[in-house]
Order: sequence, then C-alpha cells, then structure tokens
Amino acid sequence: MRKRRMKWNVLALCMAVVLIVTMLPTQVLTKAETIGGKVEIKPISYDIGENAFNYQITTSEENAYIAYYVYNRNEYNYTRDELFNLAKETTEQKNRQVEVKVSGKESETLYVALISAEGDLICSQEYNSTFYDRLLEDDAESIEYVNGTLDDVSAEAKNGKIIVKDSSNQSGSGTIYIYGCFGTSGWYEIADCSFTNGEAQADISDRIRESGDHAVKYFIVKNGVVTTKVNTVTYNYTKPTAKLDPINISTVKWEKGILTIPGVDKNSQLMGKRIAATIYRSNDKEQWSRSNNTCITSIGNYTCSMDLKNEIKDYKYYKAGLVVKSDDIDNYLNSDEVFTDIYDTTSSSEEVDNTLKDVLTQAGVDSVEKADADTLNKIYNEADETKKAEIAKALRDGLKETDTATLRTAMQTNSDTRATVEAIEKMSGITVANDVSEDVKAYIDTANIKVLGAALNADDGVSNVGLKITKEADVATLDSKYKNAIPLGITLTNVSTAASGLAVPVTITIPVPRGIDISKLVILHMNADGTVNENFSNGNGYSYDLNSRTITFTVTHFSTFIFAEADDTSTTPGNPTTPANPTTPENPTTPENPTTPGSSVTNPTTTAEPAQSQATETDNTVSATAETVTSSPKTGDNGSMAVLWVLFAGCAITAFCYAKKRVRR
Repeated sequence: MRKRRMKWNVLALCMAVVLIVTMLPTQVLTKAETIGGKVEIKPISYDIGENAFNYQITTSEENAYIAYYVYNRNEYNYTRDELFNLAKETTEQKNRQVEVKVSGKESETLYVALISAEGDLICSQEYNSTFYDRLLEDDAESIEYVNGTLDDVSAEAKNGKIIVKDSSNQSGSGTIYIYGCFGTSGWYEIADCSFTNGEAQADISDRIRESGDHAVKYFIVKNGVVTTKVNTVTYNYTKPTAKLDPINISTVKWEKGILTIPGVDKNSQLMGKRIAATIYRSNDKEQWSRSNNTCITSIGNYTCSMDLKNEIKDYKYYKAGLVVKSDDIDNYLNSDEVFTDIYDTTSSSEEVDNTLKDVLTQAGVDSVEKADADTLNKIYNEADETKKAEIAKALRDGLKETDTATLRTAMQTNSDTRATVEAIEKMSGITVANDVSEDVKAYIDTANIKVLGAALNADDGVSNVGLKITKEADVATLDSKYKNAIPLGITLTNVSTAASGLAVPVTITIPVPRGIDISKLVILHMNADGTVNENFSNGNGYSYDLNSRTITFTVTHFSTFIFAEADDTSTTPGNPTTPANPTTPENPTTPENPTTPGSSVTNPTTTAEPAQSQATETDNTVSATAETVTSSPKTGDNGSMAVLWVLFAGCAITAFCYAKKRVRR
C-alpha cells in the first residue's frame, strides 16, 4: 500500500516540476520572440535618432548557428527558400548569439534561421520590426532608448478622445501612436495631429464600444522622431443610452458613385456633425463586403458631395452606408447606419453594349445579341477591307458617344467591357508606344507598363499614340503627411484632350515606384493649379498585383501623378474602419481581408507572406509578420495553451494533494 502511495506522490511531483519548468519560458517570452523554443529574438535597445532596433538573437542548440537577413517585405516578395539562401550567403560569422541592427520603418523585416552544422534549416521566422509595433508590445518596457531626448507626457481619455500633454510645451505637428485593449480585444490607431503648447488629441471613439476600463497605451512622434516613452492611460467608459439621429436617407442622392447630401437647418442636431460614408459591395445582392475606406465630411447648411466613384471597381452592386459621428461618445452614441439604394453597375456595361449594337446596325451590320469582344472580332474579321474601316470607326465613335462616367464604371467593374475596348482598340490600327524618360527608369521597370484605351482617344489622322512619362519637379505645396513623394508627369502624345478630358477612359498598369511602401501608397492626381483632383489608394481607385508588383487605375484626364506614402488617419491601421456602434445592414457584411497591425493603408494589405516551400517546411517554422488585431499581443496564440497548462496544473496539484491526503491517513 505504501509503495502505491509513493508512486502517486512521485508522479504528482514530477508532473508539477515538468509543468513549472515548461511554463517559465512561456510566461517570460512572447510568441514573437521565440522560434519553436530553439531561438530567442529580443530587442535590446531602440535608437531614437536612427529609428532602428538592436536585436539580440540567441540559441542554446548545440552544433547549430544563427543566420539572418534584413529586407522590406513590401519591396521584395521573397520565397522562404530565397530568404534561407540569402541568410546563409550573407551571414559572415557562424555564431550561436548575434546582434543585429534593423530599421524600424514600415514593413522592415528580420528573417532569422537556425542552421545545422551540415547547413540544413532547423527552423526559421520572419520578425516584423516596425517601430510602433515593437514599442507597443507588452514586454517592451525592457527596451533601452538611446541616441535621443525624451519628454515627459501625461494624458487623459474622455469624450472618445485621448488628450496628451508633453513637457516640451512646443507647438507643431506630430503623430500619436496608440494601442488599446479591452479584455482580450486589442486595436491600433495612428493619429496625425497638431500640438498647441505641447498638447494634442486623437479621436479613438470608433474603438471604445463597451462600458468598462479600457487600457490605452500611447507614445508621441514629432518631426519623425520618437519624443516619449510608451505610457498608459485608462479610459473609464460608461456607454450612454442616447444616440444621435441618423441622416434622412431619402434626401441623399447616390448616382454613379457621387453621393450628394443636402444641407440642414442651423438648429438641426446634425449641424456641424461629421458624416462617415462607407461603400458596401456585392456580386449577388446577398453577401456584402464592407470597404476598408471611409470618407468623412461635415454637414452644414449647404449641399455637399462625396466622390466615391473610385470605390466602384470589380463588383456588380454597391450601396453606401452613412453614419452620423458623435463628438462626445460619453453622452451620445453614433447614429444608426442607414443605406442608400443599390447601384447596379451592370447597367453601365449594358449601356455600353447597347450603344455598340446600335452603331453596328447604323453601319449596316446585322443585329447581334451581344456586342462582346468575340462577336465584334468575328464581324470585323469576316468583313472586307472597306467594311472593316467602317466598322472600326463606328465602334470607336460609339465608345466616344457613351457617357464617360458610365464607360469608366463599366471598364472598372466588368472584364467583358475591358475586353471589348481592347478589341476595338486593335481594330483602330493605331499603335501605342511607351515614351519613358531615363530619370524615370530609376524608379520603375518600364517593361511592365501597359495602357488600355489610349489609341481610341487619338486625334483624327493620327496613326500612333505615345504614353509619355517624365520625372517632374517636387511639389512644394504637398501636404507634409505625404512621404517619399515621386511626381511623374504621365500624358498621351497625339491626344489633344489628354489634360482636359478623355472621351474614352484610359486604364494604366504601372510598377510601383522603387522605394515606395505599397502598404502606404496613394496616387495624387494633380491639377494645373497644384490642387489634388483625385486620390487613389489600394481598393479605392487602383488595384495591386502582388506577383508583378504593378498597380492598375483608370483615369479620364492626364496630368502630374504623385506616387507617395501616406497614413490615412480616418481609419485604423491594420483594421477595417468600423462605426463605434455598428448596426446590421439589411444583409450581413464581412470586412474584406483585414490587414495586419502597423499597415497604414486602410485597405486590406496586399502584402503576402512569402510562400512556403518544401525545403523550409521543417519543425517550428513560423511567421511573426502578421499579428491578430482583435487580440492582445500578450495573449496571441498562447491563450489556448495557457488554458491547457492551467488545466494540466490543476490535475497535477489535485493528484499531489490527493496523494498527500492518503499518506496522512
């Protein structure tokens, strides 16, 4: 009997010891800092002046060494095999502990591999080094700040805002970087703001939704330099019952992407309030996806318009959801979201099709069921030479007669229309050549430049059109929020209406300029007076092809296009913008491809993790470049493991106590 009791004792004690030893690393280190328990990656210091981290990478594995490679994942789409080979080739010393300096700029990535003495991969990881992600980590308190001076800062959170005050008392522009947590849910916010005597505020009303204590971390950047350490303020929030009235949707006009909102009476509750408009998209009117871009305007006693036609792309059906935003969520919630009528873009392609069928009939061609590319090519190829010229001219004129906005919508949303335009362009016999200046070639790969619709805008009697791209002078009046701006003059030669307005919209495909972070890319379309006519961002005017690193957008006139990086502070990086108190539309919606934290573009990030390959699908190969924004970094994937360990601990302790109890008897 005593032997049996002793076995229980020993078993329970062993379970407890194993549990404690195993749990210790999990409690101390976050998921992002270990590779399968074999390698530890730890940021030791942050260089304020250089915006860079010094990482210490250590392994306890015998007969193995650490290799690494640093790159920007938005500029280089490496496979895991390529990263492994680059790390092996460029790591000079085969050490088990190394220190690496990595820039903290957006999307800067540290690839770490543990390699056996035979040169084989044991495990690997990609580690996101973006400075605000790293500084806002739960265990970032141990990071030493060097090469800079830090200000003291205080803050309070109320009325849906965080109000900060630093000890510098200096006025100017800056940015507040924020990470908030409520329970297990977390969110990021990046707010550009103006400081008056060292004081500024950031709107976080869309993030504070439930009553309770919300922990909000924050730090300040001024003139591109971190000026404060990370601090925490608690938002003690009590959700009110009062709610702002929604806008009268029956008075709102929604036509071909242009949203028109009438003014209100000066005594109206809506006077001076912000209106947030968000596009919803569908191909079947059943499943709706929510755009990550939200357009915000203020309502007054005048009619205002929102140009949302850049959002009308690649889907058949659209509607706009409007929310009246509260400036004081402590007392009033946002209004319910109300929806416009559905905009059916198939009517645009049908209008183009009907126009082309009419011009064919007028040209003496038998009526056709559909004027698609295959039908037009068949008619053209079977005609004699004289008739071919008549058909080509009739079709070209038909496109010019179509309403430009309608044609643009059809080209942006319907692949059949694009194919039709391409077929008619080939029939015109007008050639299109790229004319790119030498200084532009330093920024873009000219081999991947494509254009659709240019030939159809050629002046009469012209046999060739050129897509001319030149490097323009920097724009002195450009808003300071835009970084790494590259102004390119893009126009068409032998097209007199290139600047004033094209009869046939032109679709351009062009590589992302080198040095531009695709996750922040916006395209500013400048007028002659220097004002911005159109602002394209990913999913809102242009689409991005990951494999070729090209962007495609459609324009109705040409001028200087400025490719730049920008933080869109109307939305939260890495998360679709959501009203603080969202209501359910008539059909459920699903945010489309949420991005990773730290991404400053409001569209789902188009950056993909390098593809897995057989050579690197070894044990414990993980990626740390994508983190979940809906859970705190402290919990992450370790949350479920923690529950299991607690259960395991409970079993061990119970067994141990049970054994002791039996011994006492």
